[in-house]
Amino acid sequence: MNMDLSLQLGGIVLFHGVSPEKIKTLAAQATFKKFKPGELVIGEADSIRSFYVVLTGQLKLYRSSAEGKEQTLQLLGPGDPFGLCTAFATDPFPASAMAIMESSVMLIPGTVMETMARQEPAILFNIIQILSQRLKDSMALIEALVLKELPGRLASFLMHDLAGNRSDQNTVALTISQRELAKILGATPEALSRTLRKMANDGILSTSGRTVAILDRKALAQLAEGE
Repeated sequence: MNMDLSLQLGGIVLFHGVSPEKIKTLAAQATFKKFKPGELVIGEADSIRSFYVVLTGQLKLYRSSAEGKEQTLQLLGPGDPFGLCTAFATDPFPASAMAIMESSVMLIPGTVMETMARQEPAILFNIIQILSQRLKDSMALIEALVLKELPGRLASFLMHDLAGNRSDQNTVALTISQRELAKILGATPEALSRTLRKMANDGILSTSGRTVAILDRKALAQLAEGE
């Protein structure tokens, strides 16, 4: 494993506290794959026994109904692991994972992670931390989809992105298209476009391509809270 990759993996939350030697051992037994936009990484019915870590690009986790309706559950970027809930089990993966842009992914066999976890308990604590955050995110998504109208769901999404934006507290640079954003919000692209236009007319935000400028943060926060 080259030094750049070693440093990259060492900076991933899943491997925090793990010795560089153990990280090298993991990487040596891992498989590295590249995916094109729209290419399926994992299907909902797939039985997997591996941990996956996004190295570059962006993926989406989603569920599909028999009628073809799609709900995006989560966006995954560099450093994000997935497959954590099935790598130690034999159950099918509970969602599909697809590349949104050209991406590279590392696959670590579940047996390798089991052995490593016994030697490096820090991995288990990191998994618990990641799954706890995913649970909180899932609960927030359920709350938004069930209890909020589309403007509130959109406002919550934007406020969440603003909270993690260290460079500009009043701008959200979307990494996904409005069509993909609509799938996260449980809406049609047309309904999302109408909501964006109304919020722009109300002076809450403005859009330019994939950049959303927040003009009235207080009003956005009130929408997110359902007021």
